[in-house]
Amino acid sequence: MTYHTPVMLTEAMEYLNVVSGGKYIDCTLGDAGHTLEILKKGGKVLGLDVNEKALQRATERIKSAGFESNFIGVCKNFKHINNLAEQNGFSKVNGILFDLGYSSSQLADEDTGLSFLTNRHLDMRLDKELGVSAADLVNVLTEKDLAKMFFELSDEKFSKIFAKAIVEHRNLKKFQTTKELVDVVVSVAPPGYEHGRIHPATRIFQALRIAVNAEIENLEVSLPRAAQTLLPGGRMIVISFHSLEDRAVKSFGRTARLYMKELTDKPLTPSATEISANVRSRSAKMRVYEKIAAYA
Repeated sequence: MTYHTPVMLTEAMEYLNVVSGGKYIDCTLGDAGHTLEILKKGGKVLGLDVNEKALQRATERIKSAGFESNFIGVCKNFKHINNLAEQNGFSKVNGILFDLGYSSSQLADEDTGLSFLTNRHLDMRLDKELGVSAADLVNVLTEKDLAKMFFELSDEKFSKIFAKAIVEHRNLKKFQTTKELVDVVVSVAPPGYEHGRIHPATRIFQALRIAVNAEIENLEVSLPRAAQTLLPGGRMIVISFHSLEDRAVKSFGRTARLYMKELTDKPLTPSATEISANVRSRSAKMRVYEKIAAYA
């Protein structure tokens, strides 16, 4: 079975400084690439993933590697990290990791519809208990609200053009699939969009995914709760992939200065070698914090 390549794995392990018998929380388990390295170094891991399929896949991988005795997997959103940690014997931990990217298997999941490269149902809910799907948003939001969402959540400068086209299409036929949305976006994209560097649907799908899964809100809630869970001297690593995520992490760092020290003067980025081997890593930024005092 082919698994997602974990981003900045070497740097993450260096800064986590895993100790044998130490406790760690992987807030975004995915394919368990980072978690496996922690387990190999003798750490115990509480792995969180909001997607049941992802958790099952990761758990099977960990079992096949023989590390299941030091692993607990929970299918819940990381915004509940403090409660989940306490419930599973991880109330005080040595390290916490957030890798906010999506694994290859999640992007390929037929039930989720995160990718614009395949034709799937326009859903994007990683947690199927969420009520609103991407189709609901594009079929219901006003043209003004769609444009605002595309601009604010993905910096799409042609947001008004795309929003207008979406509303005109849905007046004739409601959106149901990713291909329907992609076709509309491509049909009105200005010639030479972004000089061909990215697909015209990239930012539209990003904005919808962020909105559907409340990604920024959940991150903002989770970071201070994660800090509460760390032991003094414990470290928290956050790997973000777009400006909104990094902005939320920076904001946390500023407000937590009394009890958290940022160990990276500026965010770390992947090496040229890693980017060459894994192009999806190119936008990654890593920030590292160490707990220096009890949480007030």
